[in-house]
Amino acid sequence: MAIFAPLDCFIYCVLGWFTHMVYKTWRNIYRDPLVKIPGPKLWASFRLPYVISLWRGRLVYGDIVRVAPNEVSFATEAAWDDIYCHRSGHSPFLKNPIWWGEVPGRAESIVSASTTKNHERLRRIIGSCFTDKAHVEAEPSVQQHVSKLIEKLTERVSGSKSGSYIVNIVDWYMFTTFDIIGDLGFGDSNAFGCLDNSTYHPWVLEIFSYFKLGALLSTIRFYDMLAQVIMRALPANMVKAQEKNYQWACQKVHRRLNLEVQRRDFMSKLLPHFSPDAGMGDETRKLSPTELENNFYVLTVAGSETCGTVLSGTTNYLIKTPDSLRSLTEEVRGAFQDPNMLTFESLSKLPYLNAVIKEGLRLSPPVGGALSHVVPEGVTLCVEFGSPVAYTNVGVHQWSLYRSATKFHKSTAFIPARWLEPALSDPESPYHADHRDAVQAFSTGTWACIGKQLGLAELRLILARMVWNFDLSLPVNGNNVVWEKQKHYVLVQKEGFDVELSMRSDLRG
Repeated sequence: MAIFAPLDCFIYCVLGWFTHMVYKTWRNIYRDPLVKIPGPKLWASFRLPYVISLWRGRLVYGDIVRVAPNEVSFATEAAWDDIYCHRSGHSPFLKNPIWWGEVPGRAESIVSASTTKNHERLRRIIGSCFTDKAHVEAEPSVQQHVSKLIEKLTERVSGSKSGSYIVNIVDWYMFTTFDIIGDLGFGDSNAFGCLDNSTYHPWVLEIFSYFKLGALLSTIRFYDMLAQVIMRALPANMVKAQEKNYQWACQKVHRRLNLEVQRRDFMSKLLPHFSPDAGMGDETRKLSPTELENNFYVLTVAGSETCGTVLSGTTNYLIKTPDSLRSLTEEVRGAFQDPNMLTFESLSKLPYLNAVIKEGLRLSPPVGGALSHVVPEGVTLCVEFGSPVAYTNVGVHQWSLYRSATKFHKSTAFIPARWLEPALSDPESPYHADHRDAVQAFSTGTWACIGKQLGLAELRLILARMVWNFDLSLPVNGNNVVWEKQKHYVLVQKEGFDVELSMRSDLRG
């Protein structure tokens, strides 16, 4: 019997793998059920080109594009209901486990739940943190940290001989949103101490790096053999650092569990639904310790990064559109004579402020890409091309939809007026036909962001306090960032940019 040398075996394995990939590529392009859906042949062959240039591809291929061998991307408002909302008589579109699956050994979270029943259970339990009553109880903590932001910035402006001070506003927004979620989540007003120390907590810096790594690893997981090789080749210190980061959050959770003092934070709402003895088999059970840990980890990241992104993006556009900034400033200052009057409720009634937030969500959504779900059997999505077959990955690509020239007049321009009268009711307005319902930055349906209302209240308060206290402007020689040219790794990889602050004239000492 002939015995192959190790090198021969390796060569045969490589040739076999190469032959398989050539066949798979040919099949993806010419014989796949998705072949009728528009999209470049290269995207139909491999996934990587899609990651690089999806938005530009839509200018050529339209609103429904095959972006990868087993993925179709939609930029239509109807797709929001089709994919993310419950459809009578049909199975739900569950989340794509390749993108949303949990790290082995961790319990499912509200974001990664793999079944409708478990997602509904987690949403029902965690929803107790975001009721109207819970928002009222959370407001004092949010107000405290926003006031500290204003205090810290006022110190810098007042100490400047020129009467103005240039700040990296992205950092200050992120300091604030992380301190807020640390307080509400872990019951510790100094959990991160970003504002007090005017710098990021090490845990926060690790989170930033995790998104980039996570996005790349998720892309690789579409290729099983390659994923196994790369995962085994990851440096041990990188894997250990990520686990240490997660364990730090777990320790904060258990510290809060052991506190005897009563606080009106997230944990106080979840304790009635928690049992240290809860198992993992019954989907009607209370929260187990591992579920509590992982869901708090998710809430901490989602509750800080998303608000920080929208605030940064909105401010980036405002300082470049002086008329919009002036209108916002005049509305806020004209409505309130004292900063203590700026509350969740009072700010929700300001039309221009709300229009600015909506336009900020359109042009700087926290998640610019698609929240990928999987087509169930027996569902039709796009009749004109033949519906994507079962188990195809689909999603609404927010960045492309919100900037579509067929959906919005002057689609790449920051124009809050498109959300106001007369645009809403006057057919003569150039913005009357805008597809405003297409903007669902918090998603929609049963998978919509559970913290949407608290997030909006936080966005309004921080932005309103900034323009009430300071005159904001674009520095002449500052670090300027073009928001739409930044990289995306699940969330926006935010670059710091400068804003010049000066005290409003009637508040100067």
